Amino acid sequence: MSALLEVLRQQTLPLTAVQLARLAKAKPGQAKKELESLAQSGQVFAFTQGKTTAYAARAPLDLCSAALASRIAELQAPVPPARLEKSLPQPLRTWFEEALGRLVVRGQAFWRMSGKRRLIAAQATRPSDSISAPQRQTLQRIFAEANRHRRVPRTLDQFVAWLDADETSVAPTVAAEVTSDLLREWYELDRKRSSTAMIPIPQTFKHYEAWASANQRLADIVDFRQSMEALYSAGAALLEPCERPHELPDHERQLQIPLTFGPPGYYWSPVG
Repeated sequence: MSALLEVLRQQTLPLTAVQLARLAKAKPGQAKKELESLAQSGQVFAFTQGKTTAYAARAPLDLCSAALASRIAELQAPVPPARLEKSLPQPLRTWFEEALGRLVVRGQAFWRMSGKRRLIAAQATRPSDSISAPQRQTLQRIFAEANRHRRVPRTLDQFVAWLDADETSVAPTVAAEVTSDLLREWYELDRKRSSTAMIPIPQTFKHYEAWASANQRLADIVDFRQSMEALYSAGAALLEPCERPHELPDHERQLQIPLTFGPPGYYWSPVG
């Protein structure tokens, strides 16, 4: 293994040929030539931002995901996505949205709602999170009064632990609400990997299922269809039918959206 490649594999950020040459104590011109050769052979990743080419031993998306995962794991409270993005080194921010989507699907990041704002948290919402500060004070008074009549006192901490107890054997019963923002977010994840702008609706539904599971909610096909139909009815989405609908499996047929004219829509794309 060359000294340049060894140095590159130790880095957590993409670096230019000049930066790597300095670390490997090599000549910039020689380093650039070797990096270009390594990139052509598929041993390193090269990508251009403006007029600058940077190199990495891992895919930039993997680097961004790792950096973002470590930051999310350290969160003490939910934060806006923009704050997380700004915490990343500038070279990795291009892949922020895709990396965040990957972590949500993996269960390493969770969406939280605060009013109308969507925040990112390190843990899924716990039942006890729904108890406000005034409600906690009221519960403290209730426990204090009730414990006067109990042989073995009970505490608010015990009550919270009971609320948050893991009941893995019980399936989630609360449906995960699908918003137009989420649908667009999942669409963009697939669009970046697709050669066409029209994405199969079942592919978007898979993102919804993963997101619902990661947030301990039930993936409801009816709610999903209604959200997709609302986008179409509002003129905010384009739908196209499947060329061979008779070959679709049953679960994909159920996800087709009725169109104003003709067969139901199987592919979709947001408008605007």
